[in-house]
Amino acid sequence: MIDHRQLLDRDVFSFTMAGTGYSTGQWLGEVVYAALYRAGDWLAISVLRAALVAVATFFISRVVLRYQSNPLWAIAPLIAAVLVSKIIWGDRPQLFSLALFPIFLFVALSARLDGHARRAFVLVPLALLWANLHGAFIVGIAVLGVVSVESWLSGASDRRILTLVFVVSAAATLVNPSGIGAYAAAAGYASSASVVVEERPLDVTTGAGTVFAALLLIALGLAMLVGRDIVADRLRAPLLWAGLAVPFAALGMLHQRQLPFASMVIAPIVAALAPAVFARRVSPVPNVPRVTASLVVVGSVVAAAAFILIAGSRSPDLAAYPMAAVPLLRDRTGNLFNEYDWGGYLIFALPEHPTYVDGRGAALYPPSLIAEFQNAVALRPGYREALDRRGVRFVLVRPDRALAVALRDANWLLLGEEPGRWVLLQRP
Repeated sequence: MIDHRQLLDRDVFSFTMAGTGYSTGQWLGEVVYAALYRAGDWLAISVLRAALVAVATFFISRVVLRYQSNPLWAIAPLIAAVLVSKIIWGDRPQLFSLALFPIFLFVALSARLDGHARRAFVLVPLALLWANLHGAFIVGIAVLGVVSVESWLSGASDRRILTLVFVVSAAATLVNPSGIGAYAAAAGYASSASVVVEERPLDVTTGAGTVFAALLLIALGLAMLVGRDIVADRLRAPLLWAGLAVPFAALGMLHQRQLPFASMVIAPIVAALAPAVFARRVSPVPNVPRVTASLVVVGSVVAAAAFILIAGSRSPDLAAYPMAAVPLLRDRTGNLFNEYDWGGYLIFALPEHPTYVDGRGAALYPPSLIAEFQNAVALRPGYREALDRRGVRFVLVRPDRALAVALRDANWLLLGEEPGRWVLLQRP
């Protein structure tokens, strides 16, 4: 997009869907990453990741501390939310959503509860920006929608302003290359898909799943133990929090990629209600002198910058990818059947070989092609016909795949392998 001065609206990276129209819903996020990479290589990407995670942590801290100013009670649910968010710390535009969601949550809560509803208009340009950075912008609009509905149900004096913020912010998100179609793409972002782990329903056996499940169960348990009156007193707007917690918890359980947003909603509830179980009052906000706080912040930023310059990573860890297979394919021509997880790496490292499938998932590939890939690697009926129909000449997969074993038995030529990691085969 930078080189050609136009948005990418057709596939140019695969041979199975070449020329097919599609929208990623994150064109601006991709441009930002590409521009930073060209300006500062992998170090710039690492700095961007750190900055976006820091922004997310800062604003979710503000939300949690709003309801529990005693750090001893606030720290555990806050850490839990941050730990869950690690599942989307990969270097992708979804990090912009990680940073923007807690900003929307913090500003929306402040506007609703502090009598400064007009300040929420700052979210309008952020909504426009978010809709072009990443497809998960819909979760921010959902927060504004819940706040708007609750303000009418509660008879809040600022309900018209809050509703106007919601409507104008939603309208601003339509200023993107896909228009209203971005909402359809965003809805697809929240649907489950079996081929991608992070798009599957909640798995409580994983680290993030366990932490989120514990956070959710604790929140439910606390709400039942302390009773309705204390919930209303500590949360100030219990109907608002119910409107946020129920749909976001359900979304997190349906789709693992949404767990960070769900955790950010649940963490303040736990922080607010936990002391009540032990009959503890809400502690006053610690009074830290502004000069002292400023010195601590500036010192921390300087220390972090120094650490990045001295010890920051200048290259990514690509050990999980078939790096040694790239030179074996570079001078060969023909269609390549590849592992789904390796598609993005191959687009980057081997652009002269269009992929069979890659991490763009449902944004580009129809369910039939994803099923075709799964059937082929599992050696289900019709796999050979699929390889023939696609004109596949090379197969690059994990060596334990049933497909790899079968093709070796069928006398496909072994071009190279790394035991336990990858095997590259050529049609005889």
